[in-house]
Amino acid sequence: MLRKLVSLMILGCFLTTQGCLAAAVVYTGYAVSKSKSEAADKEAESRLVDSYTRYKADTEKANLERQKMGLKPEPVQSYAEWKLAHNIPSPAPEPKTEKPEQEKDASASK
Repeated sequence: MLRKLVSLMILGCFLTTQGCLAAAVVYTGYAVSKSKSEAADKEAESRLVDSYTRYKADTEKANLERQKMGLKPEPVQSYAEWKLAHNIPSPAPEPKTEKPEQEKDASASK
């Protein structure tokens, strides 16, 4: 008897919260996939930084050798220049927010 009562209570809870349950499952899947993509982005950026660090060290080493031979050293690119030279896309810039209407009106009346 108690077993049937507990089963009916669980069934009732499930039937009344099935929309919430579906939303919770979808949200959980979204949160997991987002965290995985963020981790992948961080790992990719870490690899880029490591590659740039190697480039910079190799260029500085080559420049030291060039100076010993009496040659002019080659310029070392900044991280942004290096990414651009290697066609590595940068994240899109954040959109600029509009000024609130009150500030626009105040600046227009001046």
